[in-house]
Amino acid sequence: MTQYVKVALMGSGFAGKSTLIKLLTDKIDTLKTNYQPTAGMDCGTITLDKITKVVLVEMGGQTHFEFMWPDLLRGSKMVVVVTESTPKAVLKTRQLLSKYKDQLAGMQIIAVANKQDIPGSMRPASVQDLLGVPTYGMVAVDPKQRVHGYRLIVEGLKGMVQIAG
Repeated sequence: MTQYVKVALMGSGFAGKSTLIKLLTDKIDTLKTNYQPTAGMDCGTITLDKITKVVLVEMGGQTHFEFMWPDLLRGSKMVVVVTESTPKAVLKTRQLLSKYKDQLAGMQIIAVANKQDIPGSMRPASVQDLLGVPTYGMVAVDPKQRVHGYRLIVEGLKGMVQIAG
């Protein structure tokens, strides 16, 4: 019997949530860098082993979709907060974490400081200081980052999910 594990991706628009899902679920060599807003939500699936699948659920980042966030968070084992690595974006992400702290209570939370390739981007340690959650740097448009992304998900789920060999 297949075991499904839900992981929610939250963050503002333009943070790279959709690109991260494509990086981890599509076997493509190049990822588009032009911004296309997600209408409501998006999802993808990662197969970890013979019986375990991770369902990545992206919550549309525009404010008019935030009313859906509590429902999309429900049942998640982990939340990956995706933020651009600019100071302005990180501060906005911190506000989102504060706004949804009740819905996030008791969940495993990690952050992805995306777009580390942009000049002036904040280092992951600085983003972590502002957000207060474990933070990892990434460039989601780089297919070479795929294994790094898998590791973040698997490591984040360790202890919550039994993964067969």
